[in-house]
Amino acid sequence: MAELVYFDVHAQFGARPLKPMQERWSLQHLLDDCDLAGIAAALVRHSQAQYYDPLHGNRRLLREIAPHRDRLHPCWAVVPPLVGDFPAAPELLQMLRDEGVRAAVTYPKSCGLPLHESLWRPLAEGFAAEQIPLLVSYGELGGWEAASRLLTFFAASPVILLDQVWSQWREVQLLLDLHPNLHLEFSAFQANRAIDYFGQRYGYQRCLFGTGQPQKAPGAARAFLDFHLGDPAAAQQVAAGNLTRLLGSGPTAPPPPGDWHDVLTAAQRAGQPLPCHLLDAHCHVLHDGGHYAGEHYAMVRGDAAGLLEIARRMGIAATALMSWNGTVSMDAAAGNEVTAAAVAQAPDELFGLLTLNPTHQSPAEMQQSIEHYHLGRGFRGLKPYQRTVIPYNHPSFDQWWEFGHRHRLYGLFHISVGGVQAVLDIARRYPHLHCLIAHSGGSYAFADQVISVATQVPNIYAELTLTPVTNGVVEYLVDALGPDRVLYGTDAPMRDPRPQLGWVVFTRLPEPIKRQILGENFRRILLDGDLPGHPLPRGVVG
Repeated sequence: MAELVYFDVHAQFGARPLKPMQERWSLQHLLDDCDLAGIAAALVRHSQAQYYDPLHGNRRLLREIAPHRDRLHPCWAVVPPLVGDFPAAPELLQMLRDEGVRAAVTYPKSCGLPLHESLWRPLAEGFAAEQIPLLVSYGELGGWEAASRLLTFFAASPVILLDQVWSQWREVQLLLDLHPNLHLEFSAFQANRAIDYFGQRYGYQRCLFGTGQPQKAPGAARAFLDFHLGDPAAAQQVAAGNLTRLLGSGPTAPPPPGDWHDVLTAAQRAGQPLPCHLLDAHCHVLHDGGHYAGEHYAMVRGDAAGLLEIARRMGIAATALMSWNGTVSMDAAAGNEVTAAAVAQAPDELFGLLTLNPTHQSPAEMQQSIEHYHLGRGFRGLKPYQRTVIPYNHPSFDQWWEFGHRHRLYGLFHISVGGVQAVLDIARRYPHLHCLIAHSGGSYAFADQVISVATQVPNIYAELTLTPVTNGVVEYLVDALGPDRVLYGTDAPMRDPRPQLGWVVFTRLPEPIKRQILGENFRRILLDGDLPGHPLPRGVVG
């Protein structure tokens, strides 16, 4: 398949408040990251137009990207001139024409701007006349009702919504139903099959590729489309065609491979399953036919068949599977049955994790489950969950940790009550239990917490998955812990698994280290387990 051309609608550079020490932020970082991830062009904003003065930041943007206008397209921050701090609509439109600026972003919440029609009408009328796309972050609107008001003001021109997240699925779908001018980008909206679902329901012309760089790793977002399930023409439309149409110009070819190009990046850029031993260390599953997991969790085709379709598309050989209702919904007994039924559908590709819950199960019931699922069905993992009032190192869990230690199994810990110190206590008391801390790549702050305990014992590992796909944190964890203690996982179907893979593939790491993270480290942990009579799935042993 021909490589897709990518045009990023969601990129910003410049100094900003509360930036973590390690976070990338400069124009050069942005350019380097586009090269790393094979992104041909980007619509860019300057952070000082948000955090200082919009007009000042806009002018800085033009000066700083001037040598790169063949690749970087300016997006100006705009506000209604309520206190005389910004040009009125006629003057602003002339400035946009003079400077060749074809898109704008606004920050109602940050700038303290009421969403009243009289304030926004002149700007909206001018944008309609020029068909200028307006970008706005969902967090700047304060909910769907405020978003609906703004979309009504700008009903005659395109509006591109940024930064909505998977838990806001229903709100976003209502907005799409009500406002045909609304377009979506998906860098934070990593809900399972989100682009597939919304593209099919509303038309792929309303879906755009965005990365959220430099805070988010730029290779993550492209995996949605590199491993698309449908028409390649629709994927190219989302990757660059729609933004090119809205702006009137855009890239026509992908950039050449950069310094970190290898067989893994080549495979993803070509839309091919990865040619490595790829294992998913963190995946949930719904009951057969399940699309919804309660509360705000929409998970389209979140059952075993739906998960396997995407996993095979990416090249995943085997997946560690745990229920959702047993973990998050805290019905351990019912959840374990869902997991067992899913594993039975593809035993060469799926293997189970057991969930126990001492707040709902007696010690005898827990022991019965241990014997039935670990010894009887060969479940290799231990998966408690943090929606409980007791920490993981509470004595009521000890019989389970002791069993895992004795059989050299592994536990996957989503941190809450007790924090990382609870996992450290377990790892010290049970040195043959492999302890994976989930979501270690969610932020630099949490990565530091994981590093602080993992450097004290050899049996704590960093499992990466989380929606922020923090730019540079994979390399950061490898530098701190070594390449053999960082593991890839997806957390599907709560989030779409594809961006989690692109996050690792497009890192500044040598190919052998990527292969370790993507499967070899997890395979080593699984091979250490001892459950007589229960061989590992063919997808694990290769």
